[in-house]
Amino acid sequence: MDMQSDSLNTKLFKNLPSIIVKVVLPTIIFLIVTQIIVKIQGIPFYQLVVDPNEIAKLPPYTGMISMLGILFWCASAATSIFSSFLIQKKGGLKSKKWSRFLLFSGCITLVILFDDLFQIHEYYFRPFVDLSTFQNPSPIKNLFEAIFFAMYAIAIFIYLFKFKSLFKKTNYNILILSLLFFVVSTIVDIATPEKMFLHSTLEEGFKFLGIVTWFSYFIDCCYEQILFFVINNKNLDFT
Repeated sequence: MDMQSDSLNTKLFKNLPSIIVKVVLPTIIFLIVTQIIVKIQGIPFYQLVVDPNEIAKLPPYTGMISMLGILFWCASAATSIFSSFLIQKKGGLKSKKWSRFLLFSGCITLVILFDDLFQIHEYYFRPFVDLSTFQNPSPIKNLFEAIFFAMYAIAIFIYLFKFKSLFKKTNYNILILSLLFFVVSTIVDIATPEKMFLHSTLEEGFKFLGIVTWFSYFIDCCYEQILFFVINNKNLDFT
């Protein structure tokens, strides 16, 4: 009887009403609020739900590499945040440090995910700067993108400095390799003309390599910490 009770207590959602309150209701509220906002802005709601390739009459493989990158970003963020909350249950100062590290990692990845998904770095300045007024808008566009990526670099540096003691205990060379791929991709994007031979292949190729190695690094970190969690909690009943 006690074992059954312990097993039930490990569930995140204890019953159907809890899933309705914690998941279904917030989702419904989100959809209603979104509907109200787009209605006020005069945006058809279908534009938020329809597949872009269907609107543009493009083949289904359009943007395939980009979408795969989004999936890897999402997997990195979800795994890091989930692992953070899991090892937090263990207690202890060491577990709390790793939990914070993985939570920060997941949040940073989420920010990058939303930027990559909605191309924020290419559009954030356009409400304030009219590119059509410039004879050659490319340098202006590249300047604002460089400023945005510089803020990324500062944020990641602060993040690395804050958790430097934990980074030394991980396979940090994987993350360094990932950052190098991103740097090369950014240099190709900003410093070379779009008509250059293999421009898109190099820019997007190095970016995709950066995303995959970023994912690999955090999967490795999460795997190690969850393994420690399971080994140190052998008495838990997950059946």
